[in-house]
Amino acid sequence: MTVKELIEILKKFPSDTLIVTEGYETGYEPIKIVRIIKVEEVQDRHWWDGKFEISENSEAIEVVFLNAEIKRAD
Repeated sequence: MTVKELIEILKKFPSDTLIVTEGYETGYEPIKIVRIIKVEEVQDRHWWDGKFEISENSEAIEVVFLNAEIKRAD
């Protein structure tokens, strides 16, 4: 999903609607930080691992990270 696509979806909701993300194990957490991070796709990953990982590789892409602070991207 791109920023443009997300904006179009969010326009359909009241501006004071809470945005959440998955909790660490269960439940949901509110978004606390929005920032840009660099990632690259992981080719040989387990099904439970995310599709991307943080990278400083010159070919890494910049993405918007919606952080609940329980899953840190340092």
